[in-house]
Amino acid sequence: MLAHTLPARRTVKGMRLVWRHAPLVSDDPVVVWQGVLEARGLDERDSFFAPRLADLPDPFAMRDMDVAASRVAEAVRAGEPIHVFGDFDCDGVCGTAILVEALHAAGGRVSCSIPHRADDGHGIGVSAVEQAHASGARLGISVDTGTTCFEACARARALGLDMIVSDHHLPEASLPPALAVLNPARADCGFAERRLCGTGVAFFLLMAAWRRLAGLGQRPAFDLRRLLDRVAVATVADVMDLLGVNRILVHHGLAQLNRTPSVGLRALLAVSRVRQPVDAEAIAFHLAPRINAAGRLAHGEQAMRLLATQDGAEAEQLAAELDQANRLRRRIEQETFKEAERKLGDDSVLAVYDRAWHAGVVGLVAGRLARKHGRPAAVGFVDGDGQHIRLSLRGRPGFHIGALLRACATHLRGFGGHAGAGGGTVAIESWPAFRAAFAEAVAEQAARVRDHLQLPVDGMLGLAALHHGLAVRLARFAPFGAGNRPCTWLLPEVQVVARKDLRGGVTRLVLGDGVRQVRAVSFQDASVRDHLLPGRKVSVLGSLQVDDWQGHARVQFVIEDLLGGEDAHGAG
Repeated sequence: MLAHTLPARRTVKGMRLVWRHAPLVSDDPVVVWQGVLEARGLDERDSFFAPRLADLPDPFAMRDMDVAASRVAEAVRAGEPIHVFGDFDCDGVCGTAILVEALHAAGGRVSCSIPHRADDGHGIGVSAVEQAHASGARLGISVDTGTTCFEACARARALGLDMIVSDHHLPEASLPPALAVLNPARADCGFAERRLCGTGVAFFLLMAAWRRLAGLGQRPAFDLRRLLDRVAVATVADVMDLLGVNRILVHHGLAQLNRTPSVGLRALLAVSRVRQPVDAEAIAFHLAPRINAAGRLAHGEQAMRLLATQDGAEAEQLAAELDQANRLRRRIEQETFKEAERKLGDDSVLAVYDRAWHAGVVGLVAGRLARKHGRPAAVGFVDGDGQHIRLSLRGRPGFHIGALLRACATHLRGFGGHAGAGGGTVAIESWPAFRAAFAEAVAEQAARVRDHLQLPVDGMLGLAALHHGLAVRLARFAPFGAGNRPCTWLLPEVQVVARKDLRGGVTRLVLGDGVRQVRAVSFQDASVRDHLLPGRKVSVLGSLQVDDWQGHARVQFVIEDLLGGEDAHGAG
């Protein structure tokens, strides 16, 4: 018999188990499936399982969209030069690519620029505005940036360059002096439940502009659905919740990515050796890191060219370059992480910088520190003038990086961010003051965090419940990602019957209960693998999926964590 209470002890990763919904304990796959539906308020025919583009919200429900769409339509019809101000990360380059491709296809005269991570940092520089104006631009559109770029927007206004900000980062108390500020995070907006990434906002701007042009009798022949593959890539890469509007966009973007991807993404899929069907996990672990590698080690324009090109040969060359850059990025990141750990030592304040560190990896290192220690981290490098530290911040569930940055604003020369990530600039002489403010802000948020080291469990299952039909039905909740994780199941006190270690840290196992056996796999590090010894009994946590490797559709359990236990003979 299965107990109806979760074990009180923590997992080997330090997580405390809690029920996600009402307790669900069963060895019957039908009961389990019905329990999952009931817990989420769904039924088999719910629209959640059939996302439709027709259910996307009206783009004109976003604040300032009316004036923005009208201005874009006017510029396209009049042949006015339009300049897109992008950003160097995956979201920024994807958004730049879709704006350039669509507006060009509509007959617009479009140019773009992307800042250099180390030389320029995030945001729109005043010099970039002046250069765009000097080249003849009369309309500027930002993507994934601009909400805190007050000086750049003011300079644009002074020059007579109309600026449309399309962004999703948290605003400050006031908005920049732009013609329109399209940002669901505005206090007076909330469009799409504030879940869109920068590319998502840009996509809705295009939807609105196409409708405005249609109303003027000049609807472009270009089908905006062609852009959904890059909208999906950006949404997953920026770790946005895959619920509501994002679920619809990513669902259809993945369909296109598998069916008719853009020329650039087709080449990137090839060098990444991604197996079909491409899912959100493939974006997160294969496509996004290679797209980001350009902005991290060289220049984001390289990735933007890949995502916008229509030339197959050029795409293959650019994809190969990004693949090589990603290999180099992994090596530099590992070296920097080890050095950051050494510099921090036992310090509980995860704020650290070094003059020698590469601008392209500090955000990744901050993320690794945050995951390892369970609290936000700020990692920086010294910029070219030798007087300022450029910081990247990453958080953990329950913390809000954007709010942390606002709490430290008096010590920052500029900043931007949202719940999970952000960045800013601090003068070297202000570092001690910033570090103290950062420590205080983290402590204040930590006091309000209920217990961010919790692992929600959907159910406790016997091996008889691990049926192929259940795995197929659970896959209907895809695309999986932030805000929509696969169901987490606890298999209590199962025996490790067999184990085989493969290359790349992959461990394949057979688990049994004395009557039944099930295939399992672990991609975890030694903290988990070292407990998975043949003959030992363990309580494992993970997800159920269909493994179609080599054409055989078999059920397997993907182990994410575990509770220690006794081996089959009762030894410790």
